[in-house]
Amino acid sequence: MTSGKLRSTDGRTELTERQRFILAALVDEHINATRPVGSKTLADREELDVSSATIRNELAELDEHGYLHQPHTSAGRVPSQKAYRFYVNNLATAQELSLDKLSWIHSQYRRIEPEPDKILRLSTKLLADIVKHPAVAVEPSPPAPRLTGITIKPVSAHAIRISCTYSDGRQHEFVVRSDKGFSIEQINRLSSVVKQQFDNLSAARLPEQVAAGAGEETVFQKLLEAVRRQLSASGEGRIYVEGTAYILEEPESQHLSYLQAVIEALGEQRMLRQLLTMAGTTQQVAVLIGSEHAIPQLAQCSTVMSRFRGPSNQRGILGVLGPMRMAYPEVISAVDCVAQQVGQILSGGEVQHSP
Repeated sequence: MTSGKLRSTDGRTELTERQRFILAALVDEHINATRPVGSKTLADREELDVSSATIRNELAELDEHGYLHQPHTSAGRVPSQKAYRFYVNNLATAQELSLDKLSWIHSQYRRIEPEPDKILRLSTKLLADIVKHPAVAVEPSPPAPRLTGITIKPVSAHAIRISCTYSDGRQHEFVVRSDKGFSIEQINRLSSVVKQQFDNLSAARLPEQVAAGAGEETVFQKLLEAVRRQLSASGEGRIYVEGTAYILEEPESQHLSYLQAVIEALGEQRMLRQLLTMAGTTQQVAVLIGSEHAIPQLAQCSTVMSRFRGPSNQRGILGVLGPMRMAYPEVISAVDCVAQQVGQILSGGEVQHSP
């Protein structure tokens, strides 16, 4: 085993080949055993072929670089978020589903009618049963309707009513409040800005900032976020969740903070929809780890998501939510496989048969 340094694909850290090998072994061991991993455990693995002393030195260096940490002074080490990201990007080897499991998946799809609701309910259940983590999906939905008309009227000194008309003929009203209150001049100014910047826009094309005069930024940004939320909520597909019971089988559920975070994410539609949107920005399988979610409650979690194609080229998202200590090779393969099957069925094709 050579010791020359190799740069990771993210370009931020250099590790020797031996360190990469040891890190991969440690992550694999921790995923399987769920406990901190010591140098002796790694030394007993035949594929490493290095002494405990050498492994201890390498672990200390990996620790210094932020890949590992020790829960207790005398304990072994566990991977950090940085280690899991490096593992997913550089070290994990794809683990294809077995032919028996593929045949089982195909047989389940053949038992039901190819209706979107039934397919997505079955798909999330199949995925959860395969990976033993909760599975989620959002059904394909048409593009959000355009905002074709918007008016602003005062309700009180501290509230204004926003009336929206959409390209599909629907109308919707909601109220925006401000502790500082709204003057007639501000309302007129808001109406003018809205006419210039919001007319004929969809949620995806709303501006990130609204041009505002001095002292008006907070009021204008509050209006922008309110309109954005209303537009984003229109035309959204239903969300499916299966396998929540698997949370209690995860060793991490013994930690109340993790258990509360996952239950909140799975039960809160807005958070779950935000999670699905973040993880499903590409057609390829996407993996978010820890703080990459940008949702504080999910700092101890990982998600593996994939987009799939539905009717009329609409896109849905399917994936898994679980702990950072996740069997990524197996989960990634399972998410990819089931998402492909869903897309094949919903877009009008036949179920792909196993070899």
